[in-house]
Amino acid sequence: MIGTLIWRLKEAAAVLLGKKKTQREMPKQNFPEKSLKGLKPFRISDDHLNDFLSGLSIEFIFSEFNENRVNAGGADLSHQLRLDPSLSTLKQYFPEAKYTVYSDFDLKIDGVHLKKVDNPVLQDKKDLKRHFYHLADYYKFQGMLESEADIAISIDSDMFVLNENIYSLIYLTDKFGFCVPNSSAQSMNFEIETSLDTIPVTDDSKGFGTTSNITPMTLSKKSAAGKLFYEKCCENMEKEPSRASIVMWKAAWESGVYPYFLPKEFCVCRGNEGLGNEVILHVGHPTVAEFYNVKL
Repeated sequence: MIGTLIWRLKEAAAVLLGKKKTQREMPKQNFPEKSLKGLKPFRISDDHLNDFLSGLSIEFIFSEFNENRVNAGGADLSHQLRLDPSLSTLKQYFPEAKYTVYSDFDLKIDGVHLKKVDNPVLQDKKDLKRHFYHLADYYKFQGMLESEADIAISIDSDMFVLNENIYSLIYLTDKFGFCVPNSSAQSMNFEIETSLDTIPVTDDSKGFGTTSNITPMTLSKKSAAGKLFYEKCCENMEKEPSRASIVMWKAAWESGVYPYFLPKEFCVCRGNEGLGNEVILHVGHPTVAEFYNVKL
């Protein structure tokens, strides 16, 4: 789009003139090294939390399409188990949860239920450049709708769960029905001007809706509003595939329901390093992994 091109040219010119850096300077940190080696199950000592979790069924949903693992954030995760680091770090805190992966190939991982999709949606639109991203996002939404668990959580495979504050995600979902993560972006106008795979927002919001991220997303089985929202997400992705944040905004506008927005601590992305109280790191962004000393 012309607006995107103009914005990027202005940004590049500012960098060349020394008026702007390509990225903000990171403060020096001394975090202990983190890796998938030697992970141990977390022991819950809080009786209230134990009682709460014991009364719920929880399912984590992955969506992996295309046998070649490609990470849009820039990290090389080809040497990792396909669902790591997310799977291994989640299992520390949710050893009894169900783990499911939607895929178009035989992705077999111990302890993970495979839902192989032999005839994926969007086959009439597979010539689009980001076809596999569209498929993956569609089945993130669809997977939560198909889940029979009390709490369904759709999550990307390039996340690193840091600590027991992840249990707050279950409380928040139980309370508010469905959650999506906050984004580093601003309005939908900013998203359209600066991001890949966008289409115009033509509703009466004039593009001033709030943009969102896509990992992790949650749904409580008792939330009718959440089901309506994700159904609309699926419908919009089938009708007009695009960046997930735009699909989600259009779903919200059409349905009139809006998810609870998780704070950035649940999806620490590039540009948010050092915000404090971090829960989940999006280590598919190399700067995040480097800042927090995560070895992949």
